[in-house]
Amino acid sequence: MLPPTATLRVLLVEDDADTRANIRDILELDGYSVSLAGTLAEAQAATDSSFDVVILDRRLPDGNIDEILPELVQRWSRSDIIVVTGFAELDSTIAAFRYGIADYILKPINPDALRQSLRRIDDRHQIENVLQREQQFANQMLRTAEAIVLVLDLNGNVIQFNPFLERLTGWKLSEVLDKDWFEYFVPQDERQRVRDTFMETLTDIKTTSMVNPVLCRDGNIRRVRWSNSCLKNQAGKTTSVLAVGIDITEMLAAQTRSLQSERLAAIGKTMAALAHESRNALQRIHAGLEMLELEIPDQADAQKDLRSVRRATSDLQSVLEEVRSFAAPVLLHIENTDLRLVWQRVWRQLNPATEKTFATLVEPSPSDNANSDNANSDNANIAVDIMRMEQVFRNLFENAIAAMKTIGSESNTDAKPQIRVTCTRDDSGDLSVEIADSGPGFETGDHQQLFEPFYTTKPTGTGLGLAIVARIIEAHRGSVAVKPSDSGACFVMTLPTDLSPSSAPRHFREPKGQ
Repeated sequence: MLPPTATLRVLLVEDDADTRANIRDILELDGYSVSLAGTLAEAQAATDSSFDVVILDRRLPDGNIDEILPELVQRWSRSDIIVVTGFAELDSTIAAFRYGIADYILKPINPDALRQSLRRIDDRHQIENVLQREQQFANQMLRTAEAIVLVLDLNGNVIQFNPFLERLTGWKLSEVLDKDWFEYFVPQDERQRVRDTFMETLTDIKTTSMVNPVLCRDGNIRRVRWSNSCLKNQAGKTTSVLAVGIDITEMLAAQTRSLQSERLAAIGKTMAALAHESRNALQRIHAGLEMLELEIPDQADAQKDLRSVRRATSDLQSVLEEVRSFAAPVLLHIENTDLRLVWQRVWRQLNPATEKTFATLVEPSPSDNANSDNANSDNANIAVDIMRMEQVFRNLFENAIAAMKTIGSESNTDAKPQIRVTCTRDDSGDLSVEIADSGPGFETGDHQQLFEPFYTTKPTGTGLGLAIVARIIEAHRGSVAVKPSDSGACFVMTLPTDLSPSSAPRHFREPKGQ
């Protein structure tokens, strides 16, 4: 037996005053808290108090409890009832136990027998209290733990999970109870592998540190590290699987950012050396171009080609410098310009590439747009770094052209690849440029990663093109995002119109000729 707690609260219902006093003295000596009642009416009136044990005489002056014992058991549902009687009848004893009493004691009451009965009740109360505290602790831990606690049956159906998984995935337990975990929470391309791991757990193989994706209700994917084990019954038979998971999505993202920083630093060192070595070569190219410009007549068509080569050389130098200083702050040289002229110039420079894909540039005219003032090129005036905005459009156009190559090879003119550029202003005056192509577009899961350095959807891509676009737009205090589209990729960038020498803490150059 457990050591007595001496905390039981006892209601003694006995009509004989001497017996009542003797029993009270015995119980109080043992440390119990005792309340007294001489009749059934007094006992029923005392039910407002909370008693652990009710010692009840079977026959009282105002009634026999045999007839109302079910009602009393219900009234004192939180109490253990000990029936005391001087008339032992087998039928009434059996009936009393069926109604749920704790013990049946004959008069004259043996103090030791009463003590043993109360000690058994006390032991059970202690065990129940310990279990209740452990259950409360477990429930509190499940509610507050920043970890997934999941129970699946032998078929992989959901039995239970804690609120953290609800907050993480957006699924409520009531919505997926008894549903297949793998169908609801595992991406399709990973289901078989994860199910195989589950089957290994059923064979009593404990799996730990398994990283699997968890599919959220909104389509997002979280990376979770799992530890799985079997839950068994008393016979040692597996009844379910307990899986505890830690969401490591942010940790993996932090590791990726750290790795990217290291790669950026290494690239910076490499590009510094490359820029130094290439400077002499580029200077020789510039010198050769100057000599050719002197030898070729001014009106010759070759002069246009020379200017194009000179510009390409300058762009190459700029790109080398951009990659080298990718991790450094972007310094802008602000000029007022018509942004339409910028992307049109970039498109002309990309003409050889567009011819290979049969791609065309589509720009809404006032007659094509109900908001004709928004489609007017005069409305595209803005202060930006022209060279860097050219780089933005070049990167976006080149990505679109590369994506549309397979479409451009088709002979069907209705499917001719197009890049559509739309320029509008919002109510605040900020300029919004939408660039949409007719290519295959992006997977939904790619949207959040497209602008991360070194992330690419192309087998030969460097993963810096869109990252550079994002850095340049952010340096202009603007934003760029992928817009959901039924067909093709669609980028939307917003540029503020208040960028000026006084408002922008950036290197600023006044427009030429002003």
